[in-house]
Amino acid sequence: MRHLLIPLALLSAVPALSAPVCDGSLSDPSRDRQIPVRVRMPETGSGKAPVILFSHGLGGSVEAGTLYAQQWVKAGFLVVHVQHPGSDRSVWQGQAGGVGKLKAAAGGQQLKDRVIDMGRVADAVAAGARVGACSLGRGDAARLGAAGHSFGAHTVLALAGQTYGPLGAAGRNPRFRAVAALSPMPPGNDAANATEAFGRIPIPVLTATGSADGSPLARDRSLEEVVAARAAVFPALPASRTGAGTVGLWLDGATHADFGGNAGGRRAPDAHVVAVTTAASTAFFRAHLAGDGRPDLSAAGRLLQPGDRIDRK
Repeated sequence: MRHLLIPLALLSAVPALSAPVCDGSLSDPSRDRQIPVRVRMPETGSGKAPVILFSHGLGGSVEAGTLYAQQWVKAGFLVVHVQHPGSDRSVWQGQAGGVGKLKAAAGGQQLKDRVIDMGRVADAVAAGARVGACSLGRGDAARLGAAGHSFGAHTVLALAGQTYGPLGAAGRNPRFRAVAALSPMPPGNDAANATEAFGRIPIPVLTATGSADGSPLARDRSLEEVVAARAAVFPALPASRTGAGTVGLWLDGATHADFGGNAGGRRAPDAHVVAVTTAASTAFFRAHLAGDGRPDLSAAGRLLQPGDRIDRK
């Protein structure tokens, strides 16, 4: 199957002499806000590179998504990890309050701030801003994607055009051409809300969840109810333009933390979950940011174990 319509030079196997990883922050004076970022330069190619922004889960940081990003840059993408003040690790570091404090940081205002953060980072890519030794000018703002885990999945689905009742698709940002939502959830943790929320998203989406993908914030619901709600997101999405570009991963036994892509932490993510999600998301973004919209999922398919599946539409 052919899956690239533009020259492979965009994602070629020409190694760079060095591919720095740069930490810094981007300023948003309109909100008096500094947005911490970690920039990973592409390790292949020499021209403008497609760009993936990564949004962490509740209480996370620029460490989130590391295991995915390390492979995306090898495939020629420029990756920016975005840290969201107010729903990042500052919520729990040195703080009391536990789950209650996390829930308070997961509200609508924080989601709005996250969506604006992602837009500001997209602005910085378009402007060719520098973060230390890394130039965002290497990125192609016309080929922009986003991925996120947990609250980050809420964030990227908002960018994609999730509907919020009378607010409509208030968070939609048309600069983003495709998004990957890892551990997504319908509003109210309720599968019945999925079609209304996601049924009119106009761009391709990759979802990833599994049979143990619970939620520490949904203590009023059983694991089975939470898993069913997460599983309802993919069926609710519209079919893609190609009929093959929207992708759903189901990984048997995968937990919520497994999809975060964190390299550190108290427990390493399951290696199988990381491997399948990395392979599928790389193919997904390659197809939509540098190809014909038909992801070649053969590499991910070869990694599947009994109980796993990949769906597409």
